[in-house]
Amino acid sequence: MEAMPTRRLIHRSAAGLERRLDRWRNARPTGRVIVSPYRGFGRDHEMFVRGRVLREHRITRATEPEPLWRNLLNTYLRFESDEIAGAKVRASYRDAVVESVSDEEGHFQIRLEPRELAEHMLWHEVAIELPDHGTSAIANVVLPSPAAEFAVISDIDDTIVRTGATSLLTTIRSVINNAAARLPFEGIADFYRALHRDRNPIFYVSSSPWNLYELFDDFMKINGIPPGPMFLQDWGLDRERLVMLPHEQHKLAQIQLLVEHYPQLRFILIGDSGQHDPEIYLQVIQSRPERIAAAFIRDVTHDPRDAAVARIADEARAAGVEMVYVQDSTDAMNHARRLGLAP
Repeated sequence: MEAMPTRRLIHRSAAGLERRLDRWRNARPTGRVIVSPYRGFGRDHEMFVRGRVLREHRITRATEPEPLWRNLLNTYLRFESDEIAGAKVRASYRDAVVESVSDEEGHFQIRLEPRELAEHMLWHEVAIELPDHGTSAIANVVLPSPAAEFAVISDIDDTIVRTGATSLLTTIRSVINNAAARLPFEGIADFYRALHRDRNPIFYVSSSPWNLYELFDDFMKINGIPPGPMFLQDWGLDRERLVMLPHEQHKLAQIQLLVEHYPQLRFILIGDSGQHDPEIYLQVIQSRPERIAAAFIRDVTHDPRDAAVARIADEARAAGVEMVYVQDSTDAMNHARRLGLAP
């Protein structure tokens, strides 16, 4: 009998341990069960609603900086999430009602096909219920209207919020800070509002874990950055994989999903020079140049990286799409106006 590979053995053992810990925590409940919906997306008469069923930890939603001890406690509670598997979830929007159950990590995704739709609205409210737990919430779902000129796909870390993703220590400090203490790049809200204009949807793609969803959402509200569906990662263990997908694989897959899902829209790609965004965006541009209106890359790295990004920008230009390497949001705004993408 062939011996089991070491990686697979570690994978099975770790996943089994996590399942036993989850069963132990669920057998000793310490908080009420809640549903945490994420911003959803859709097209025409089709909606996708996502979220997670968890045991409440009472994490504070700060509107101002808090003491270090509170930030450390909230960070611990975000990552020590108690997922509820097998929970019945009901989603309803007008004439459409669909039920599903949460998976072993507490996640759910529901597809709705309402016949009745307020087609002039960009955002739609979908009711999410946990009928067995007597709790509910509202999921906001974006459906681009015919008035949309394009859509935006944006990175989060070091693109709209200063995280220092190229430095482990700076990243850790950023994660510990609450939403009010995290620093946006100057002018980023004005730039995104100029692109958004209440009709062009913005989607946020990041390799950060879903545990940080509410932190990102609060940060955008506090700083006036237009909201949008987020495509994050589950960092937990499951039967299929031991850790999260590689950054490039996750981001490329989500961008391709969105480009295919909205064939009527062209896209603006926004990222930074720190974590392979230029390389990822170049792949998208070369495969579908007619679907990409432009790409903006924020310079957050040192000189050696600048030369590599310049070469990538040349390749994008050869494919027919301008990839602009910008120093700040004012620079990005000026180029967006030059390209006719901002008023």
